[in-house]
Amino acid sequence: MISGKGRLEFAAVQSGAGADYGFPANQPMGALHLIEENGRVRRGAEAVFRMMMLCDSFSGSVASRMYEKVTLFRIISEWGYRRVAEHRSSLSKLSCRLAD
Repeated sequence: MISGKGRLEFAAVQSGAGADYGFPANQPMGALHLIEENGRVRRGAEAVFRMMMLCDSFSGSVASRMYEKVTLFRIISEWGYRRVAEHRSSLSKLSCRLAD
């Protein structure tokens, strides 16, 4: 999906795009946030799974439903999301090296 086209539109909070939703541009978010058309805000693993679902991903749909209905899956998903987020910089460098 292309940014700004179709169902999803991406914007950096630093640009001021989150101000209408109470996200100041000068504070780090700490996690991915998804703001839906109805104003519902999702963050972290929940936001990732919901975005995948909105992009018609079968695995995203399954994960999103499991996140909503299975407490243990939700806990493990958020734990995993935090681990990845804590190492975002290192993982980004590694993925760039692997892409070369």
